[in-house]
Amino acid sequence: MSTPLSLSDLDVPRRNGELAFDAPWQSTVFGLAAAVIDNAFGGDREPFRQQLIRAIAAEPGRPYWESWTAALEALVDTLPERPAP
Repeated sequence: MSTPLSLSDLDVPRRNGELAFDAPWQSTVFGLAAAVIDNAFGGDREPFRQQLIRAIAAEPGRPYWESWTAALEALVDTLPERPAP
């Protein structure tokens, strides 16, 4: 069984200690990333972290949550394709 994603271990924007989302899609991206990390990587955040570093380096001026989206897309692209049922 994998370890649940710990919010305290993530470097995400916060306001007054709470996660900071300026738009609903940002919390959706966060939740999707958490689900992919948990289900496809057994809770290991390192592959996502590496993709996020690359996404930020590729476009340093891009808004943070857009970098999360780019990192999530890149991470999903690394997953093996599943055969059709």
